[in-house]
Amino acid sequence: MKKGIMLPFLLAFCAAGVYMILVHSAQKKLTDAKAMKTVLVTLRDIKEREVIKKEYLKQVEIPAAYVQKDAFTYTTAADMAKVENTIARVQIPKGNQISKYAVTSLSPEAGLSSKIQPDMRGFIITVDNNVASMIKPDDNVDILLTFEAVMRNNVRQRVTVTLLQTVKVLGVGANLGQGLDAKAAAAMKNQEEDAAAYTDTSALSLALSPEAAQYLALAQGEGTLSVILRGPGDMKAERRDIATFDRLFKQD
Repeated sequence: MKKGIMLPFLLAFCAAGVYMILVHSAQKKLTDAKAMKTVLVTLRDIKEREVIKKEYLKQVEIPAAYVQKDAFTYTTAADMAKVENTIARVQIPKGNQISKYAVTSLSPEAGLSSKIQPDMRGFIITVDNNVASMIKPDDNVDILLTFEAVMRNNVRQRVTVTLLQTVKVLGVGANLGQGLDAKAAAAMKNQEEDAAAYTDTSALSLALSPEAAQYLALAQGEGTLSVILRGPGDMKAERRDIATFDRLFKQD
């Protein structure tokens, strides 16, 4: 074949190849756009800084072309777990897809208020680091108060009373029960160990009614508070007598 004929033939062949590639790419994009994907959308309006619960979400299948950028897609139950218990950065209207930029993990940066239920208050007390290490978020505790009281015979005596019962723990230090992965948990542990080098106490965040919060605030200035840990599921509240040394050593 002559050189003058060969060059146009090669150019035409290359052009045809490029055309086929472009056509195939366009067809693939069109096919991908028509493919169905399952996304997570809200069943109700979610307020800013509200904790997102599983029951607030549903799975909806839509064409891939309509999936929002960075939206959470659903394939397995593990995908739902990525969204559950996160905190809304902004208000998310009902029916909207959940995008990654709209949520953040449960953490001190998100704020303790996201864990406080309506009509409750978050009360923070300080406890010994050794005590804090034994308590976890969502545990239930009793609060005892030891103080000096004037008894009926006008004798001053130290007594201990059960001030509050079945109090829910919201957080211990920076741990708000956010379900950290191994890397994040190790980082938090290192952070807490560094903080412990400068102080012997940790913050314990409690969920209290407004009235109970008033009494606890009053009690803090009157004596020493003790935190008593309850077993899982133990929510029974009972009347407790005041503990005194007279009763302790009373002979039958």
